[in-house]
Amino acid sequence: MKKVIAILITLIMLILCGCEGTATVNSEELQERSMFVLVEDTYAFAVVYHRDTKVMYAISRGVYNSGNFCLLVNPDGTPMLWEGGREDG
Repeated sequence: MKKVIAILITLIMLILCGCEGTATVNSEELQERSMFVLVEDTYAFAVVYHRDTKVMYAISRGVYNSGNFCLLVNPDGTPMLWEGGREDG
């Protein structure tokens, strides 16, 4: 009986903790606060750069590997840096 009461109390506490309001953030505010800036967005992948370092990454969007980051490199092996353009942050 004590286990049932403990489980019920735990469930009630979890339910009450989840009743917090949520704030709405539009995509422009989210983009300003994010450490990454979206450069290219396709069905299979996205290209972003880090806001401070300008280092570029590809992010996979495949069915089995969604969310994997891959560093983009120049032909000499150095990290590819964002040099500006249409999405310069």
